[in-house]
Amino acid sequence: MKGFNVWDRAGYDMHGLPTENKVQEELKLRDKKEIEDYGVDKFIKKCIEFSSENARIMDQDLGKLGVWMDFENAYWPIKQDFIDGEWWFIKKAWEQKRIYKDKKIMHWCASCETSLAKHELEYENAKDNSIYLKFRLKSKDNEYFLIWTTTPWTIPFNLAIMTNPKVDYARVKVDNEIWILAKELVKTLIGEILGKKYKIIEEFKGEKLEGMEYEHPFSKDIDYGSLKKEWKNVHTVVLSEEYVNINEGTGLVHCAPGSGPEDYEVGKNYGIGAFNTLNEKGEFQDIKKLKGMRAKKDDKEIVRMLKDIGAVISEKIVEHEYPYCWRCHKPVIFRAT
Repeated sequence: MKGFNVWDRAGYDMHGLPTENKVQEELKLRDKKEIEDYGVDKFIKKCIEFSSENARIMDQDLGKLGVWMDFENAYWPIKQDFIDGEWWFIKKAWEQKRIYKDKKIMHWCASCETSLAKHELEYENAKDNSIYLKFRLKSKDNEYFLIWTTTPWTIPFNLAIMTNPKVDYARVKVDNEIWILAKELVKTLIGEILGKKYKIIEEFKGEKLEGMEYEHPFSKDIDYGSLKKEWKNVHTVVLSEEYVNINEGTGLVHCAPGSGPEDYEVGKNYGIGAFNTLNEKGEFQDIKKLKGMRAKKDDKEIVRMLKDIGAVISEKIVEHEYPYCWRCHKPVIFRAT
């Protein structure tokens, strides 16, 4: 809950969100909006009661195990003296200019409506939709960059394509179109996965692609123009040796600075900000076509939309490790926070 955190008591029974989740469950409240309707003050009181009762039970259990501590005077993070100390610390950090306000791309649980630290994640093998997409080069009717992603919900937030300056790329004639991708992946993707005939008509290093502009498949539905006025490199090719390889995909990496920490880092180098309009429940906001849809949960619908406009060239299920929330065990997303 905003404004309340049942902090750790000796590491075991006054954690904020687990307490909140348990009390929320007991009160049969579905989400934070219902907590607000119930009354934040009343909810905080219930959380304090829950923590206090369980702390006393644990004290008794520790006594039975022969653990001797000053239980009567133990610090409780829900007490005013502890909270005062925390505010004093924050005040000193502010005075020393150690605190600043900015966006950070965080693992986000749409169910718990909160960000998660890396050590709070559980990784499981998951089967997800992966798609190969084509993004048309600006001012070229039949020439496309090919990208691959296992997170279709991030495509609306795409603001760049990453390429490795040292990798060999190719312009490839397929049917009546020209596709650009890493030379080493041409045979695997076009010849084997798609089963198409092709002809390589030009080869070059990735650095040659830097700055080239393309048109996003959702450009008619999302106001990318306003973003480009603010960040001139929106929907251009950017370079990254660190995050682009040719182990899989196309060698051209979809970059959504508001939906991934690596993407954010590369975008920042090119003056591109974090575009992500998901709310705390992971629902799309401010994009009429996607209004009310939820990130990851509605991947199939987003893929369908991309297919309808002819942007998808292939789709397959991939099995990979994916992070889940350790509290509710549901898959997480990334969100600019």
